[in-house]
Amino acid sequence: MKPRRFPQFGSVLAIILSMLLLYILPVANSSQASDKQIIDYSVETAGIKELKQAYRKASQDWEYVLQHYVDEQGRTDFKGLSKDIAPLESVINFISFASPEMTPELFDSPQSVMAYYINSYNALAMYGVIEKGIPDGFTSFFSRAAFFKFRDVVIGGKVTNLYDFENDVIRPLNEPRAHFALNCMVKDCPRLPQTPFYAETLDDTLEQATREFFGSKKHFYFDDKRKRVYVSEILDFYTEDFVASGKAKHLPQYINPYLVEPIPKNYKLRFIDYDWRINVQPEQPKVSTSTNSDVDNASSQATKNPIVKAAVTLHSNESKTSGSAHALASESALLTTLSSTQLLATDVATNVATNIATNESTNTPFILTSSPNQTTVLELYTSQGCSSCPPAEKWISGFVESDKLWTELVPINFHVDYWDYLGWKDPFADSAFSKRQRDYKRVGKANTVATPGFALNGRAWNGWFRGQPLPNRVAPLSGALHASVQNNIIKVSFNYINRSTSNTLVVHTALLGFGIETSVKRGENAGRKLTHDFIVVDYENALLSRNGDNAHAQQYVSSLPLPSNTHIKAKKHALVVWVSEANDPSPLQVSASWWLQGTKPM
Repeated sequence: MKPRRFPQFGSVLAIILSMLLLYILPVANSSQASDKQIIDYSVETAGIKELKQAYRKASQDWEYVLQHYVDEQGRTDFKGLSKDIAPLESVINFISFASPEMTPELFDSPQSVMAYYINSYNALAMYGVIEKGIPDGFTSFFSRAAFFKFRDVVIGGKVTNLYDFENDVIRPLNEPRAHFALNCMVKDCPRLPQTPFYAETLDDTLEQATREFFGSKKHFYFDDKRKRVYVSEILDFYTEDFVASGKAKHLPQYINPYLVEPIPKNYKLRFIDYDWRINVQPEQPKVSTSTNSDVDNASSQATKNPIVKAAVTLHSNESKTSGSAHALASESALLTTLSSTQLLATDVATNVATNIATNESTNTPFILTSSPNQTTVLELYTSQGCSSCPPAEKWISGFVESDKLWTELVPINFHVDYWDYLGWKDPFADSAFSKRQRDYKRVGKANTVATPGFALNGRAWNGWFRGQPLPNRVAPLSGALHASVQNNIIKVSFNYINRSTSNTLVVHTALLGFGIETSVKRGENAGRKLTHDFIVVDYENALLSRNGDNAHAQQYVSSLPLPSNTHIKAKKHALVVWVSEANDPSPLQVSASWWLQGTKPM
C-alpha cells in the first residue's frame, strides 16, 4: 500500500537510503521499547470515571489549541503555540496511554475510534513540527523519512511512528474519507479545522471535508482546453483506498458525487505535485491607528457623494425641526459614524429613506410581483458554529449591491442547527432549515448535507468552492407570483405555468435581515464578530389552494402571517415570498423586495 506522507520503499535505492538513515539519524536508547512493545502504563488502576474525565480534559485542550492557533484557512501559528505548549502536551500525554486497545471503555462505536485516531494523528503531527523546531517543510526524501518513519510517537502505550500509525492502524478501517481529515501540517494537506472531530457527527463532518477538498482549486480543477482534470496526489498515494475498498471502480467514479458536474469520460486524470512546505500562518502586519485627520478626510470625501449628501440633508432637516432630546445627532457626528463603521453610502440613504417611509402611517398595501420567468434563487446553508462558513457569508454579502438583486436574483441565507452542540448555539439556526437542506438530499438534488452548502435554483451548487461566478441561464417560464401585504397578512396568488402537475404547492415567506452582527463566545468561531446579510430572521409557510385555471396556467391562492422579529437588530430588511411543491424544496418562483413601506415588521 502506498502511503501519503512518505514514499513507498519499493525500489532498491529507497531501501539503501533507508538503511543509511538508520546510521545518520540519532539512534534510540537501547532501553527504549520497540514499536511492538507495550510501555508499562498502569491504566488499569484508573477507574472508568477518571478515564472519561481525562479524555474530556484532553478533548477540551485539543479544542483550545485548534481555536487559538489554527486560522479558518487551516494554517497553524506554530510560534505562538510553542509559547503556550502546555495544552498540546496534555493531549500528547493522554494519547500516549489511551487507545481503543488499551482503554476500550472510552470507545463505544466505530465512529468514536475513527474520530480519536484522526484527532490523535493531527495532534501528534502538530507537536512533531514544534519538536523539530518548526522546519520550513519536508521537501526532501530524507526529511520526510526522519519525520514520518523514524520519529517515535506513543499511542496507547505502544511506540510507533506516524507512517505506521496511518498505514497499519487507520487505513485498515476502510474509511477513505479519512484522507481528507488527516493533516500532517504541510500546505497540500486537507484544511485543518478549528474544532476536533467528534463521533456523533463524524459521517457528516467527513462528508463535508471531502466535498470541501474537491471544491478547492488547490486540490482539484479542470483544464477544459487540454481535456484534463487535475487532482491532489493524495488520490495517487492511496488509489487502492478509494477504488479497491468497494467505494468505486475508478477514481472519477469516487470523485463525481462530490462535484456539481461529473468528470467527462474523455478527460484524462493528472495529479498535482504535493507541496510539502509547512502550512504556517503568515506573520501579521502591524496595524496602524487612524488619526482625526483620517476621519476628517473620509468625512470630506463622503459628503462629495450625492447620495450621502442627500441623506445628510434629510438628517439635518429632521434635526432642525425636532426640539426634543431625541433628535438625531449632528451632521458631523453622522459623518464620523459613517467613517468609523465603514457603511456604504447607498446603505445610509436607504436607511434614512426606510425610517421615513416606515414611520408614516399608511394603509397602502405593500406589493410584490415577479415576472412570468423564473427568478434565480441562491440558497446558502451555514452556521455560526462552522469555521468554514464566514468566507461563504462574506461572498454572498457581495450581492447586496448587485443591480440584479430582487429582479433577477434572490439570495437567502439559512442557518442550520446541527452544529449547535459544538459549544455555540446559533441564534438564527432553525431545525426547519436543517430539514430543508436534508430534503434536497432526500429528493436527489444534493449529494451531501454540510456547511457551507449552496443550492442554486433548487439544486446543489459547488461553484463557490471552485471560485466560479453564478452561471448565466435563460430563465424558464414558471408563472407570475403576486403578494400583497396589509394588516400583517400576506395574500398570495400564483399562476403556475405547468398544467400537468397535480402536486400540492406550498407558499413560503421569510423576513431577511442585513448588517446583523454577532460576537461569538464559544465554538469554532470563538472570539470573532460575524456579520450576516440575507439572513432569515423569521419564516412562515402555508398550503396553496387551487382557484381555477385559465388557458395558460393553474391558479393558486393563499394567505399567511407576515413574518416578524422584534428582538433582532438589523440595519435593513427584505421580504421574500416563494412557492414550491410540498414534497420538494426547490423554488418554483420567487418574489422579493427591500422592506421600505407598508406594515412595519419590527
